[in-house]
Amino acid sequence: MVSKKKEKEIFTKLNSEFKNETFIDLNIKAILKKNSISEEDFYYFFPLKTKSLCSYFFIDLQLKLEKKIKSKIKNEKSISKRVNFILFELIKLLNEDKEVSLFFLNYISRKPIYLKKMTIKFADRVWRLLEDKSVDFNYYTKRMILSQILINSILYWRGSNNLNKTEIFIEKQIFLLGKFGYYKSNFKKVISEVAPKNFLTKFDFLH
Repeated sequence: MVSKKKEKEIFTKLNSEFKNETFIDLNIKAILKKNSISEEDFYYFFPLKTKSLCSYFFIDLQLKLEKKIKSKIKNEKSISKRVNFILFELIKLLNEDKEVSLFFLNYISRKPIYLKKMTIKFADRVWRLLEDKSVDFNYYTKRMILSQILINSILYWRGSNNLNKTEIFIEKQIFLLGKFGYYKSNFKKVISEVAPKNFLTKFDFLH
């Protein structure tokens, strides 16, 4: 409990650096000194510097999301509506502390493999919350599809800076993909139908 509190305290102290985009791994010693953070404490919790901070940010975000939506998704029978609700609640959480969110989104968007791993973990957690009973091929494809919808949605929000447009974008993706139980090989075509012109050029994983 004490260690978790210390971890959060260090992360919070660095918020101004994230917001001003002045946090750089190469200048870590000066940044820690400026914010009165012990190097020993910092490296204990965040050994990989920005990458460790990014992991902390997204894990914390997921925990906040689960706490916020857990009781609200039980009464809705439609899987699509529940997924839509979860994704938009995630975007709203990102929007609450926009500058910090953008710092980590900008960081992770430059690391496509890391981005994919993080979003697949998130997708898996979402399906577990929804008590998904899929097995074999459907188990994996549903997580891959949701992972890509998540990537599209958070990067669309980052680019548009508009909650209403992002909500519509999420709804259209889910509507056009139809049932999650079946693999959609034309995912790129689906996204091209809902995205603004030139939007697809921002997503390396679709090429």
